[in-house]
Amino acid sequence: MRFADFIDLYMAEILREWDAFAATRFPSAATIDVAALRDHAHQILHAIADDLRQPQTEGAQFAKSHGLAVVVQSGRTAAEMHGTLRAQDGFSMTQLVSEYRALRASVLRLWTTVDHSLSDASAASDVMRFNEAVDQAIAESVDFFSREFSQDRIAREAIDRELMLNRARLEYASRLSNVGFWYCDLPFNVLEWDERVKEHFFLEPSATVTIEDFYGRIHPDDRELTRSAIDASISSRDAYDIVYRTVHPSTGEVKWIRALGGTDYASDWSPIHFDGLTVDVTTQKLAEERIAESEARHRGMISNMDEAFTLFDVDFNIVEVNDAACRLVGLTRSQFIGSNHWQLFPGTYESELGQVYRQVLSSGQPNFLEHRYVFADSRDVWFEVRAFKVGDGVAALFRDVTKRVEMIEALKGADKRKDEFLAMLAHELRNPLAPISTAAQLLKLASGDQERVRQASNIISRQVSHMVELVDDLLDVSRVTRGLVELQKEALDLKSVVDGAIEQTRPIFEARHHVLTTRMASAHISVHGDRTRLTQVISNLLSNAAKYTQQGGEIILNVIVEDGEAKIEVMDNGIGMELKLLPHVFELFTQAERTPDRSQGGLGIGLALVKSIVDLHAGKVEASSSGPGMGSTFTVSLPVVVDVTEGQSTKETLFSMAVINPSKIMLVDDNLDASFTLGALLEAQGHQVTIKENAHSVLDSVGSILPQVFILDIGLPDMTGYELARRLRQLPELSLATFIALSGYGQAHDRVLSRASGFHHHLVKPVDMMQLNEALLKAGQDTPVERE
Repeated sequence: MRFADFIDLYMAEILREWDAFAATRFPSAATIDVAALRDHAHQILHAIADDLRQPQTEGAQFAKSHGLAVVVQSGRTAAEMHGTLRAQDGFSMTQLVSEYRALRASVLRLWTTVDHSLSDASAASDVMRFNEAVDQAIAESVDFFSREFSQDRIAREAIDRELMLNRARLEYASRLSNVGFWYCDLPFNVLEWDERVKEHFFLEPSATVTIEDFYGRIHPDDRELTRSAIDASISSRDAYDIVYRTVHPSTGEVKWIRALGGTDYASDWSPIHFDGLTVDVTTQKLAEERIAESEARHRGMISNMDEAFTLFDVDFNIVEVNDAACRLVGLTRSQFIGSNHWQLFPGTYESELGQVYRQVLSSGQPNFLEHRYVFADSRDVWFEVRAFKVGDGVAALFRDVTKRVEMIEALKGADKRKDEFLAMLAHELRNPLAPISTAAQLLKLASGDQERVRQASNIISRQVSHMVELVDDLLDVSRVTRGLVELQKEALDLKSVVDGAIEQTRPIFEARHHVLTTRMASAHISVHGDRTRLTQVISNLLSNAAKYTQQGGEIILNVIVEDGEAKIEVMDNGIGMELKLLPHVFELFTQAERTPDRSQGGLGIGLALVKSIVDLHAGKVEASSSGPGMGSTFTVSLPVVVDVTEGQSTKETLFSMAVINPSKIMLVDDNLDASFTLGALLEAQGHQVTIKENAHSVLDSVGSILPQVFILDIGLPDMTGYELARRLRQLPELSLATFIALSGYGQAHDRVLSRASGFHHHLVKPVDMMQLNEALLKAGQDTPVERE
């Protein structure tokens, strides 16, 4: 069927749709009757049909392309007359154009239902000529509509110029803003897009666009969301506003597009148009993503950092915290956020912290401080705080430095105790030096007065013993605290250890007229340890109790077994201790308050030595006191050992032996006073002693004397004692001789050097005669060993 025949055959049906559209679409049409509504519509359609039947000449085609009249009625075309009448009826120009569009849509829609031969060349040509005729009719109607509607041609031309200017501005704005416009008849088929929209979808400007093209270019993850948004807008009559991604099919390039639009409806409210615009928001979207990623990274960094973080606004309301802050302060995030800092932490506004925060807010300069804060639950915490300006507010990084502050204070205290210790050391050394100096002067004046000589000798002996005790304590605490002591452990009867400690401290108890009460829970309590060191521990505790208890005091020593441990308690009714001293009583150089005359004496290292030795025995020591004047209790706990072998050790037996075998001894020391006095003691025990001042005199005379024992000072003027020993041991006639080193140094490396040089024993000045006698008993049967 030819298109012209179709128009004539279905004229009535086409006009009914025209009437319905005109009557319901435009408010002004409500007062127009049916005949007026149809107006010249049927004449226009007949004229178009007649034109389609006529051959299309080049002249006719030229006339149409230039807007010249083709369909004429009484000197005027039907379209011109239609435009004039519609202007008189109150139609707007937009309504007039929409009427033609609806007419064209109705004819084409009906044609596709009647005839499906659009692929036929003649049918396609008819449809094309039909569209050209409709466009010509629109142009003619609009032209006469404008003439009828305008009162002044000059005004109309001004309006046209303004419209052109506005159109140019719109196009310019569209280019700058990257906005595109789209128009779609419903149901969706071919879509009318401008070049900008096609660019948004990676399409060529000349491309024909279908609904399949539209969805095909949308990112797969956004398709269903977009389809739902379109359906919802059409069905709900709401605005259409969505952001989706379009994808280039070859390169995979992605654009972010925002689409805004809406729907036009027919008289029965069925949707007929879906129009709108698109905007390329890729730059904005990528920037938002970068900002979001940056914020996520910053938030992640802040959340995972060990240092606590808090952000305040200009009024110091808390707007952000991290997990570390919540843990450190002990509050939840919900308790933090929105709270005011000054109210959440009372007292901080007037504090140095509050001043620093406000200075940072006003000056913008970062600041740092350490701040102490006591929480409502009595937690006392030192914070290190760094504050800096962020935007209009303040941010703070803070951490708990309580341990560091306490450590610094402890170091300051230790430094102070060290200074006090040095002062005490000077005092304690001067005390024995004074009577020694006086006794030496007395000996010069004695001149045969044996009683006075004896008294002076006793004074010197006692004071030297006291000085030796001081030096030994210093050496012991140094070696023990540095881990240089090797314990000679064995199974010990604790009673024998206690008895030895009591015997060592008996003089101080007698001097101060104390009463010592000893209680043993069992006759045989065995521990595994070093006899000398454990004796030292108990004697130090007894001496400490005696010193800090007024004359005539009472001291109790209890030994019990409890939970597999031997507990040694030393209790006194002396001056006691303040509670603040108890946690530090076992620290080096710590002492209780002294009287001005410093009558107790000592260096304040005894208890530190006690703890170190007990620790080496896998035990523990504790101190307690009810306060000043209430006495003190020290308790040592040691693991108990089963199956004790009773009796004293070999060492103790050796010390108790009274008979010493006489030996031929060569004593070498450049200190004549020291060698003279030691030689006199040895001769008093029956030994034959030869005294030399230097190494060369020894080497010159040794062949004629052949001593059995060499006692060599290490610090000789012409050759070290080590070198002298090595030379002497090379002589075959001295192969059975015993070599004893004598030195003011007794550290581990000193003893190693002695052993390497061939010495059998290493003794520290001043000489302990019991140790020397022990060494002399072994003369002739020794191998190089290290003596403690």
